[in-house]
Amino acid sequence: MATLNDTLAALERLPALPITSVRLVSMLAGNGRNVDLDEVESIVRRDESIAATVLRRSNSAAYAMPGRVFSLGESVRRLGTRTLCRIALETQVSGVLANAGRSYGLRRGALSQCALGGAIAADTLARRRRIDPELCFVAALLRDIGKLAIDAIAGSDALELIAAQADTRPFLEYEREAFGADHAQLGGMLCERWGLPEAISQAVRGHHQPPSDPDEAVTDIIHAADTVARWAGLGLGLDGLMYPFDARARTRLGTTRDELEALVADIHSASQPIETDKPHTLGRTV
Repeated sequence: MATLNDTLAALERLPALPITSVRLVSMLAGNGRNVDLDEVESIVRRDESIAATVLRRSNSAAYAMPGRVFSLGESVRRLGTRTLCRIALETQVSGVLANAGRSYGLRRGALSQCALGGAIAADTLARRRRIDPELCFVAALLRDIGKLAIDAIAGSDALELIAAQADTRPFLEYEREAFGADHAQLGGMLCERWGLPEAISQAVRGHHQPPSDPDEAVTDIIHAADTVARWAGLGLGLDGLMYPFDARARTRLGTTRDELEALVADIHSASQPIETDKPHTLGRTV
């Protein structure tokens, strides 16, 4: 088990998010009004994993484009700025999370798939409530980034011991006892360290336990989206379904179990793991 100082030291040792990822977040925040197509296209062209994903998406049934697309330039023109920006960010974050979650008993790529599934659910929930869908998408995509820090400090059996005890109290309480902070708090700290918008940091920090009076509805959206992803069976490691759905958040959002269950099928088909030749490394610039 680690002290809070040990945990914070491990947090500081984690490299920064790729500069291009931070820039993509900045462009998407604010409902995507700041997206610069030329800059996004430059990022895409310089990263083989992103370029391959863009071409694959362009030719997928989901985008229903007439004729087959063979060139990256044509893909860029057809997909549009916000979609292109999302794909680029999805690919980079999926690479960062590719091997994350090992201390939670997750297979390679499971946390990436869970991140994308939650992001898709957050987008739908946000649009229905006229809340910034791009901000919610990004916050949900990054919500479990704090598990990188837990991976860095947890012993091989640390979380197994926690899971064995976590039947009477929330799993997060055991994380705090073991490491001085839980993965949601650590994720919020990482987002702050990377200079991401405050709304994203707050949503990541509160995505399992939303505050009783949140400043923005984004946190409630991410909390609900995380619940949907878990109901869909995504990212179920040692912590499994040990995060209850907050009744106050449900009331504030005006959502129902039926609405959330309907989203489960949607994200199953849309959250297939993004294929990358190799994991992205935190701190890599493109």
